[in-house]
Amino acid sequence: TWPSYRIGGSLIRGMGDDGTMSKDPNCAVRTVLGEERFNVVQNAKLLVVGAGGIGCELLKNLVLTGFRNIEVVDLDTIDVSNLNRQFLFRRQHVDRSKAEVATEAVKQFRSGTNITSHHGNVKDAKFGIEFVSKFDLVVNALDNLEARRHVNRLCLAAEKPLLEAGSTGHLGQVTVIKKGETECFECQAKPTQKVYPYCTIRSTPEKPVHCLTWAKNLYDLCFGPEDESNLLSDLATEMRQFQSEDTVDGELVGKKIFQSLFTEDIIKQAALADLWSDERPPPTSLVFKDVIKGDAKAMVPADDNGNVLQAQKVPTVAADALGLVKAVASMYSPDRRSLIGQSAFSKDDSIAMDFVHCAANLRMENYRIGRLSRWDAQSIAGAIIPAVASTNAIVAGLEVVQLMHVLAELGKNKPLRESRCKTVWVRYPEPSRKKILQPSSLLAPNKSCFVCGSRTARIVVKGFRDWKISALAKSCVQGALGAARPAIYFNGSCIFDPEYPEPSEEAADEGLHPEWTLTEWGLSSGSLLQIEDEGQGFSCNLVVSEDPELDEEKFPTGFQVATTGGEPEKDAGDGAQGEKRKAEVGDENLASKKQATDANCETVSLDD
Repeated sequence: TWPSYRIGGSLIRGMGDDGTMSKDPNCAVRTVLGEERFNVVQNAKLLVVGAGGIGCELLKNLVLTGFRNIEVVDLDTIDVSNLNRQFLFRRQHVDRSKAEVATEAVKQFRSGTNITSHHGNVKDAKFGIEFVSKFDLVVNALDNLEARRHVNRLCLAAEKPLLEAGSTGHLGQVTVIKKGETECFECQAKPTQKVYPYCTIRSTPEKPVHCLTWAKNLYDLCFGPEDESNLLSDLATEMRQFQSEDTVDGELVGKKIFQSLFTEDIIKQAALADLWSDERPPPTSLVFKDVIKGDAKAMVPADDNGNVLQAQKVPTVAADALGLVKAVASMYSPDRRSLIGQSAFSKDDSIAMDFVHCAANLRMENYRIGRLSRWDAQSIAGAIIPAVASTNAIVAGLEVVQLMHVLAELGKNKPLRESRCKTVWVRYPEPSRKKILQPSSLLAPNKSCFVCGSRTARIVVKGFRDWKISALAKSCVQGALGAARPAIYFNGSCIFDPEYPEPSEEAADEGLHPEWTLTEWGLSSGSLLQIEDEGQGFSCNLVVSEDPELDEEKFPTGFQVATTGGEPEKDAGDGAQGEKRKAEVGDENLASKKQATDANCETVSLDD
């Protein structure tokens, strides 16, 4: 049977001119859209970035609406946990590329579709400005801030409209971005992951999330590349002493890590009398041989009903101690040994998650903090907020509606802000204004935006002598400003090149010294740098200032970023509309704060 659509109480079927059932699968869509708009849809070339929760729904909607020239980019492979909400995937697809499987699935919905899949990272050089320029529109269905920033900058550079969307639990949002006409993705500050003070993570944890942050840093310290910014870098020498050996007894290494961190280091911490009081007693050390005398198989149930999975039960301290040793031994096994020194924590890596869960639980035991099940530990460590399939479906549908509005305006000399295009917020279960769907006008570009406006960002560091230029590039320019491969210039000379991120003879021959501090490069407070990222087509000025009094508790990363100004500019002679937009921005900021709230991990996560 051919698709049918109900409009205003009337059922529109795929009928031919003679009243018989048409053999054209697009007949019903053609009737609904009209011949002119249907032809625009058929000829439009779309790039869809993301084939996960929103992406699956989006691709299905696009194909059934009549779009037939689509390319899809997604880095991820299918996990079992995706199957409850990403309905294009089945169990036999696990471990396959999301982009490839989604493409295969939607091709079956409508013959004659020309869909190309790309299994790769949208930040790869091959998906640069030239690649984006060949499409009429780009439609986002991404799950992370870094990639969304990157696509935003590519579309600005290529001057292509971008449909931007995201969901967090029951909350969602869709908007339209076009260079010079609307706000870009970075015109308004986005909630960022909570960063905890060094002393809290290192010496005085009070919550499970503090111990999990400590454990993730420990994993990266033991098994990842050298990183001076690691919160546990003072333990680096001791933790890395076995990496250079050819043959290592992983079980012995695990026991030594336990002895060092949960016995000896805790004894040292407990001896720091100034840190402790009656309200905050000192930690208690653990002894491996005593701990493992307990029942390693026993689990503390999460409730009294018994209706819980094994992963939702809290293991005993003995189980955590043996689990840590087993995870370390697994890292030193023949099939993982070569990855030591280049691994990075991932919640989807079972061995890495076992290590982090057990290490965090043991530290919680040291500090009398309630220990967690593996389920809860993975949710917090991976910043997981449960995804809702219905929210994804609503957001994907809204993207197609806004896409149709944008296509109707292409080629016209009319700004998108004066068209039917809107920003639409999905707010449930506590919608303001008594509406779940809340549209608002598209806002003008923020003149203070360092991406599409003034192009000037400002960073304040505590001390120029303490900051290497490579650390500034990695932590500030890449981490905080979202650049992919930035080159940094000062007084017309390149002082950092992404081709030479580490000290080497080749770098020195080019006059580059990544190990030099800002002082050694001749910078002083208020110096103006230029940032160039050819891959993103992005550039901006960066003013770097020094403040020896920078509050380390408030800014534990050692720097403060001020990328945008305050409220967006009002249009001249449009006071009432300006006040309306101000109110809308306030509502949107409120929604952003709601999205950022999570009692466990205090971070932001979008559906994948």
